[in-house]
Amino acid sequence: MYQPGTNFHTSIRQYRMDQLNEVINTDSVLYDNLRIPEGRLNIWQRFLHDDLISLDKEDINIVVNPLFAFEGGRENSEGITTWTNTRGLFIKGNIGKLYFYTDFVENQAVVPNYINVFANKTNMMPGQGQRKNFGTNGHDYAQATGYIGFNFAKYFNFQLGNGKHFIGDGHRSLLLSDGAFSYPYVKLTADFWNIKYMVMWNKMLNYDSVADQHDFRYPGKYGVHQYLDWNINKRLSLGFYANVVYAEKDTTGHRGFDIHYLNPVNFFRPVEYNLGSPDNVTMGFNARYIASKWLTFYGQFVMGEFKFDEVFSGNKWWANKHGFQLGAKTFDLFGINKLDVQLEYNQARPYTYSHYTSIYSYSHLNQPMAHILGANFREGLAILKYRKNRWQFKAELMATMYGDDYGDGISWGKDVLMPNTQRPLDTDGRPREHGYSIGDGLKTNVYNADVNVSFLVNPRNMFNIVAGARIRKMSNDLETIDTQHVYFGIRTSLKSLYYNF
Repeated sequence: MYQPGTNFHTSIRQYRMDQLNEVINTDSVLYDNLRIPEGRLNIWQRFLHDDLISLDKEDINIVVNPLFAFEGGRENSEGITTWTNTRGLFIKGNIGKLYFYTDFVENQAVVPNYINVFANKTNMMPGQGQRKNFGTNGHDYAQATGYIGFNFAKYFNFQLGNGKHFIGDGHRSLLLSDGAFSYPYVKLTADFWNIKYMVMWNKMLNYDSVADQHDFRYPGKYGVHQYLDWNINKRLSLGFYANVVYAEKDTTGHRGFDIHYLNPVNFFRPVEYNLGSPDNVTMGFNARYIASKWLTFYGQFVMGEFKFDEVFSGNKWWANKHGFQLGAKTFDLFGINKLDVQLEYNQARPYTYSHYTSIYSYSHLNQPMAHILGANFREGLAILKYRKNRWQFKAELMATMYGDDYGDGISWGKDVLMPNTQRPLDTDGRPREHGYSIGDGLKTNVYNADVNVSFLVNPRNMFNIVAGARIRKMSNDLETIDTQHVYFGIRTSLKSLYYNF
């Protein structure tokens, strides 16, 4: 995909398999010369080497595979025995021109200390939705995703589903990430010439602890996302992004889905302005440059507000909401086959993605829809992968500095759900008008390193055996949380789960 002249739009994920197969032989990449038994496979051999159940007749193709994660470990700093028990399955295929995917997983887990703090504070598991207590210190949670889609014309595709999306070429995204929980969506894409255009309407929720206690429905909000990616030449790609978030119920009453945002090719900012400018608009762009077959550069810029005189005044206005990403990916580094390294830097100023009330924030079920850290942070990442046959070594390093809140109702701009109006107009809000820098508030440093070795058993569902260790330290003037976690597991690794925060 990252080769000059492929014309594949790498910055829009999930990838469509029909388009991916036009660029590479996915079966060849999956198995990559791995040895598998020949001839008709029995059920045990299929579990280890192929799709567990498959149907392939004329224009009907259906496969069924298990999903699981049975992991155990030890969190040494607090003497906690950790474990994960995940069971599920996924079904995918096509019936004629209609393609589909669905999965379901049920989980129970005891997690390392810092994830436990996150889960108890937000009542969510990172990227996996709402949790409830299980046993003494465990969590119980489940997730179901799926979609149906079809190409309804030569250049156009329709998809209806419940899931996640990602815009960008990096490990993180400052535009739209897959770090939050799944959400219902309708998506249209158009592919023509060197351009791919996507528009997506989705529904998000604000977690409400009172509603949770009474089994009431959570307050809802809608999002509309536009992204146009242009492969300018064989090496350079530029993408332009805009989204708007608005509440299902506002000061005028029940608003529901706003038909003003239905037109898929409207520019949302002028539309939003002429509604009275009530909604939360975020804009940005993504760039990728393929320098050679072994090196790709990428980056992003995100902007929530722009007032020319404030940006260049040097007064550090609170609503100078912007951030950027710079990164590089190398492949077969130093001529070593399958030695890949990724370096990435991200930052976002305070209050980026937030709004006057939490219901308008760029978030879903207590997690940001863009970067997992929210805003008011600087972050550096390094990821190294080396694969040899079925063995893979992976090292992931993260260092970040952010300005946290003190828990007194004053928002310093990291938590995107906190209102950004100025106190004392509201009980909660920001303390002043000017003078904001990244790291203001409770300055916090986090160092997170994960090293693991895995053995790939079945590429069809990424069934692998893994052993690794994570070392993390979070420190500020109020507390320090040390984590030394070793783990071993037998798992399938089809989805991205982010524990490096």
